[in-house]
Amino acid sequence: MWSGRWWHAVQDRLPDGASVAPVIIASDKTQLTQFSASKSAYPVYLTLGNIPRAMRRKPGQHACILIGYLSVDKVLFHESLRIILEPLKQAGRTGVEITGGDGLVHLVFPIIACYVADYPEQCLATCSKYGTCPKCKARADQLVEVQQFARRMQSWTTSVINEANTNTNSNAAFRQHCMLQDVAGGVFEPFWLDFPLCDIHLAITSDVLHQLYQGVFKHIVEWCQELMDEEELDRRIKALPPCYGVRHFHNGWSGMGQIGGKERKHMARVLLGCLIGKVPRGVIQAYCSLLDFI
Repeated sequence: MWSGRWWHAVQDRLPDGASVAPVIIASDKTQLTQFSASKSAYPVYLTLGNIPRAMRRKPGQHACILIGYLSVDKVLFHESLRIILEPLKQAGRTGVEITGGDGLVHLVFPIIACYVADYPEQCLATCSKYGTCPKCKARADQLVEVQQFARRMQSWTTSVINEANTNTNSNAAFRQHCMLQDVAGGVFEPFWLDFPLCDIHLAITSDVLHQLYQGVFKHIVEWCQELMDEEELDRRIKALPPCYGVRHFHNGWSGMGQIGGKERKHMARVLLGCLIGKVPRGVIQAYCSLLDFI
């Protein structure tokens, strides 16, 4: 995370000698029971971007902590999360003195940097209308268009909600006013209001499993099958030499049944080597860019 532009932009706005602690929030709807009237909740986790990714992902390191189970109700979700994260507001404005491992006292500013969730939770957290993009202002019927749209800003979403609060006198009218501008109309006061140096739309990251490996990469494989038939693609995959840390697909890909995220991750590691010498250079460059993004 420290190689990104966000970190440098926030660091420049802090006092000299201060350090930023990027706060990463994650949530995922979880089924609590297996009965007919099963109950669900949103477990919410917190970790810091200062911790290396390899350490954050290991449960044994306890670098990611559970901070609450929230209701699946939209209003209660925002109300509860605002209460849980309330201490971060003042800490983000004035900083917190923390003693580091070297024994020195550092002034640290915890700033909400990332909100990790799948698409339904992305819309819930950002108050975006379901079916639209939580990052830009593209409407639902414009998502397939190859063009850039204006980026959603937290200030813009807040202004839409405030305008609906001022100009409507019922919940139904409030919801309709917001939905016409692709803003979810079920929340009157989002949890992310008044957090320093935070933009919830900028904090949303791609869902690695569903949006990248099960989404973007799945389309990449389908494009490969249009560039060459399945038999040739399987032949090239089977001909790749074994390599440490990389799965060798002895039977190719066409015979695989249900493919999960782990399998697609291994497939992404070997795909490019199967295309060399078969597709034009421009296609290779396009695939390189997409795989680097993933």
